[in-house]
Amino acid sequence: MLLGALTLAGAVQFALSHSPTIAKQEAAVSQMREAYVKARSQALPGVQGQLQNQLSKSQNYSGQYSVIGASQASVFSQNTASIGTSYTYNGGLSHYLTLAARQQYDQARADLERARQQLTNDVANAYFTLASKNEGVRLDEGDLRYQRTLVTVAQAKERAGVAAGVDVMSAQASEEKSRYTLASAKADAQNASEALAQIIGAPLSISFDVPAAVARPPLPRQPVDELVAVAQAHRPDIASAQDALAVAQTNRRSADTDLFPQIQTFASFGNQFSPTLAAQEAHFGPVARGNPGFWNIGAVSTISLPFVDWGARRENHRNLDEQIAAAQANVEAVRTQSEIDVRQSYRAAQTALTQLAAAQDEARYASEAARVSQLQYAHGLISIVDVQQRQQAALSAQVDLYNARVAYATAIVKLRVALGLLTPQQAVADL
Repeated sequence: MLLGALTLAGAVQFALSHSPTIAKQEAAVSQMREAYVKARSQALPGVQGQLQNQLSKSQNYSGQYSVIGASQASVFSQNTASIGTSYTYNGGLSHYLTLAARQQYDQARADLERARQQLTNDVANAYFTLASKNEGVRLDEGDLRYQRTLVTVAQAKERAGVAAGVDVMSAQASEEKSRYTLASAKADAQNASEALAQIIGAPLSISFDVPAAVARPPLPRQPVDELVAVAQAHRPDIASAQDALAVAQTNRRSADTDLFPQIQTFASFGNQFSPTLAAQEAHFGPVARGNPGFWNIGAVSTISLPFVDWGARRENHRNLDEQIAAAQANVEAVRTQSEIDVRQSYRAAQTALTQLAAAQDEARYASEAARVSQLQYAHGLISIVDVQQRQQAALSAQVDLYNARVAYATAIVKLRVALGLLTPQQAVADL
């Protein structure tokens, strides 16, 4: 399959369709849905139709009616068609099993949504890592051009007799170092591209559309406490933990259903016709009274009282109570983690914005200083060492600036995912 260059949104969409983790969780959701539907069908009375044909032959067999002087027919056949239903009340156990199955189904769906959000974070991190590596390649290419110009200037000054040969060698050494750094940066960028391709399940040769300028969407306007409340109301991991608690509570409620009456009810109606008896009636007159239609209805109630169980019920209660306590503790832990995620992501975005403003000024001043220092060296006003130091400072400032942009964009994605309001596609739509 041929794929074009993927943007961040395209990479997330591709990952959601091809990730084995997502596929595994979707299979778990399907399994839980099937278990829920099956449990529900067993808790409700079903309606069944039945067709039955009975055929028997005998020889020298007096049969069960011989005590009254009636002989058994040597050939007997009977056809029965009926519709019936049955329902068993087992103390509410079927209801609780259905409820638990529904809660497990809801939990599996919440886990699937959480897996999608986690995948979105992973893809965004890998994408912006690639963006940083690509920016490193661009900056190193610019640095190599700068060093080449510096070598040319040093050689011209040497020929003019205004600079020592050591300046040329120093400039050439810096040029070779820049070339070495550029080769390493290109390899790092290729590694980052392949790592991103692996995360989304795409061929390693796929290309990604990484813009040179990282978008800077605005921070949410709500106070961070309101954002925490939003997250705790919408996060799928909190919903999953609450479903797990509900399952534990349902299991505890179903622990003593065997002490309630067990009631089985049934009803059916249908038609019976015996060709054998019809043939006898044709020769000897009516053999059986009434018509072949029938109906029946009934109920059976049973109560069992386990007087001695050797502590099994008490131990089961203790275990189920501990399961509830553990599930409740997990809910509180997940809620706390959601608050940490929101606060840290919001703080990281605020910090990145502050750093971004400072890094923009730093990069502008450092780049201008490097440009001016190159001119100053060409006119013999400063040494080549000063030029190289200012160039390295400019390069470092530009790296800091781009990293601040990436840090802000990454924090925004994490914050959006942490809130649980947006789909994975919506979380990265403007990035």
